[in-house]
Amino acid sequence: MAAEKPESLKTVIRKRDRETRRKQANILLKICRAISEAGAPAHRLESYMQVIADKFELEASFFAMPTAVLASIGEDEYNQRSYMIKTNPNDINLNTMHTINSVINQLENDELDLDVALHAIKDITSKPAEYPNWLFALCFGLVGSGFTTLFSGSWHDVAVAGLLGLVTGIITIYSAPYKYLSQLLAPMAAMVVGFLAVSISHYWQTTDHFLVSLAGLIILVPGLGITVAMRELSTGHLVSGSSRMAGAVTTLFLLSFGLALGYLIAQTIYGETQVNQLPGVPEWFTYLALVITALCFSVLFKSRMADTFWIFLSIGLAYSGSSLIGLWIEQPFKSLVAVMLISVAGNIYSRLSSNPASVMHIPGIILLVPGSIGFNSLSAMYTNDTMTGVQAAFNAVLIAVAISVGLLVGNLLVPPKKEL
Repeated sequence: MAAEKPESLKTVIRKRDRETRRKQANILLKICRAISEAGAPAHRLESYMQVIADKFELEASFFAMPTAVLASIGEDEYNQRSYMIKTNPNDINLNTMHTINSVINQLENDELDLDVALHAIKDITSKPAEYPNWLFALCFGLVGSGFTTLFSGSWHDVAVAGLLGLVTGIITIYSAPYKYLSQLLAPMAAMVVGFLAVSISHYWQTTDHFLVSLAGLIILVPGLGITVAMRELSTGHLVSGSSRMAGAVTTLFLLSFGLALGYLIAQTIYGETQVNQLPGVPEWFTYLALVITALCFSVLFKSRMADTFWIFLSIGLAYSGSSLIGLWIEQPFKSLVAVMLISVAGNIYSRLSSNPASVMHIPGIILLVPGSIGFNSLSAMYTNDTMTGVQAAFNAVLIAVAISVGLLVGNLLVPPKKEL
């Protein structure tokens, strides 16, 4: 009997160790899904997950795509189990990234046990939205008005773009619960916005219906998706980058097709409508619009209220950096330098606070992404202005490349503390 006790103790320890490994693997898989659905690109997700696996002393490898993550986890490379996690691509959620990063920091410092950490991560993924739907819709409108000032629109354009952005927000929010309706979101919203823009321009002959249409749809224009895809391609994540780029270009086609259809319907009813260009808003209003836009991005990216200052700082760096550098150099190089500033600032913030650098990176980059240029490229091609369309598409690609290189150079100058 005495000889059986050590063997029994070994069995208990082995079972306990197996249970620990199961919990650790479960945490890794839950974090994979949460980070992916919060909008993290492939290169950040894979690097971040590798750091956590090393903390758990697990041999693991991850392969991220926009709609799935493949993971192999085990104690060594010859004793691994493979998993496939199906994910639903969602909008950027900075609060989810911050909360997961906080849980992992506590795990690294041994301030949480595995059971509490697993429960906390489950709570993160099941937590309802912190902001009400009406506020999201309002932010769509305010961002549309804000971008109109960057496009040199008039007071009338600012008002109409805000209305069209509000319409886009309402369609986006209330189509989400319906599967087949949500799949038509991009062309449907663009068609409605295009029709309303021409109708308003026909009866209220003081607006540029091309400008207000673009501003009203600006949140749906996948400029950030194009930039992230280029970043993934430049870091060797070819599958994820190619699929993300294909998705972004498809969305651009759907938006431009819907807009062209909306214009066609309106012009069939009203006849040819003139483009009315009035003097732009004063410069002081542009700065006020930037402040309001920063607040709106805090809501749209689901960030914490405590991060609002850093979002302000990021957007301020993007705008002032791009404007000052633009006095000496043109695109795409002014975007390159502006993004370097944002990248370095975000990485310094991450190193000092242990928070994700994305809190500063994403809001700043969103002002510089080439989505509107790509959208204008397709719109020009729909009107048979092929040369203008090709030139605009080439410029959009160059700006996306410049932003990607700027982020890489920023990481070289100040390496991030965490990959998120």
